Amino acid sequence: MDDSLENGLRVIDFEIPCAPCGEIDLLAIDRTSQLTIIDFELAGGDELLVRGLGHFDWMVANLPNVRRMFRGQAINFSLEPRLFLLAPHFSSRLRCVARQIQRPRIDWVRYTWVDVSGQPGILLEALPTN
Repeated sequence: MDDSLENGLRVIDFEIPCAPCGEIDLLAIDRTSQLTIIDFELAGGDELLVRGLGHFDWMVANLPNVRRMFRGQAINFSLEPRLFLLAPHFSSRLRCVARQIQRPRIDWVRYTWVDVSGQPGILLEALPTN
């Protein structure tokens, strides 16, 4: 998934446990060295936003541990983590609620399974933030 979501995005870990919020699906660093939490759902659902915000909260609350976990990575810890949420669709109710969230920065991405010359593929579509 490196660079598929955004130029310069590099995955550094996956399935990071963060009780009581489940697991962060992927953790990446963007081109500005900002930590980026990537969570996705296979079947759209409003729960994805709650889960993503829980992961963001856990990451901010555990920043000293995160620094130790990723000591060898060039991460700008002065920047708050970003949040990417990927799903096949987002409800209109979820998008209304999301407009009220000032922090963290959330990137919304809709994905669609496609057939590319007989091979499965994924089409990613960034959605506007407002």
